[in-house]
Amino acid sequence: MAELEDYLVLEQLINTLDRLDIHYAIGGSIASSVYGKVRFTQDAGINVAPFHQKAEQFYTELQKHFYISKEAMNLAISNRGSFNVIHLASAFEIDIFVQKDDDFHRQLLLRRRKVKLNESLDHFFDMVSAEDIILLKLQWYQSAGCVSDRQWSDVLGVLAVQSESLDMKYLRSFSEKLNLGDILQKAIDETEK
Repeated sequence: MAELEDYLVLEQLINTLDRLDIHYAIGGSIASSVYGKVRFTQDAGINVAPFHQKAEQFYTELQKHFYISKEAMNLAISNRGSFNVIHLASAFEIDIFVQKDDDFHRQLLLRRRKVKLNESLDHFFDMVSAEDIILLKLQWYQSAGCVSDRQWSDVLGVLAVQSESLDMKYLRSFSEKLNLGDILQKAIDETEK
């Protein structure tokens, strides 16, 4: 599937979030590609604020164009976990992560930035910051036993491309709070070689 088609599917979901006033920030490989080195992807990841009261509306609107499990969605909202939706026409998958109740995840939505993903689209999308995608990718890397070349490559790409503009104080502070300080330092050392 072409990149523009992926973004059009993503835009359908984002329009629903916007209409329902559910705060979100795109993360995953889309964010790491925007801030770092482009990587072809077959899915997307979105962080959303909890939306208990809007869950029924969200489900009703989305099921017109997406496969969505109401049970998985409600469980993710209750547990602050994740669920996915799959675009019926294209099979493009979007993972939705309900914001966890901790400092880092609250900051993640507060620090989001408006980004234009494609010149063919008028829409500006809310995206996690470069620092936050590094931290998210490091969490995934660590949880996978520090063996995921894809996550590691994404981290190195963002560090290399954004090196001059990163808020290193924020990055180091939250990497320590998240027990990622050593891994972050290893990534920084590797990009400086």
